[in-house]
Amino acid sequence: MMTVKTLITFQDFLMFHLKSSLVRLIAFPLMILLFFIMKQYADDYSEKEIWLSASMWLVIMFLFVVIRSFFRLKFAFKSNKKIQEYISYNFTDEKIQMKGETFDEDFTWNSIYKVKENKDWFLIYQTAQTMNMVPKKFFTKDQILEFRDLIRKNNVKAKLRND
Repeated sequence: MMTVKTLITFQDFLMFHLKSSLVRLIAFPLMILLFFIMKQYADDYSEKEIWLSASMWLVIMFLFVVIRSFFRLKFAFKSNKKIQEYISYNFTDEKIQMKGETFDEDFTWNSIYKVKENKDWFLIYQTAQTMNMVPKKFFTKDQILEFRDLIRKNNVKAKLRND
């Protein structure tokens, strides 16, 4: 049995979502900008006017998306009291036990939809859209290796790192 005690801060939560949403944060304003440029070009604006307007709107759209994302994430974090608790994970050959200050959950390995690992997190998906975020900073290096072995041993669909 391996035990890992975690606490997710708002900064952890924010950085996770910003890193995983970076493409959206950049792509959405750029797509809007592209349509804006095409419309202005079709309306026979000068190239200088187009680039000036486009630059201004790019900055406005980017700021809007970033600010909106920040407040949306802040609300999501503050409204989920469980994610703000100290959580103790017990990983065994048969199951995962999560114990927080206000909850106690067990689930077996075969009930896990998949596990994803990135540089900073293990994401344990119970369904395609519901996941437990487990920060790797609370694992020792040996525990990370042991956890990967548990995942493989239990034949859980997983995308794990090789470091």
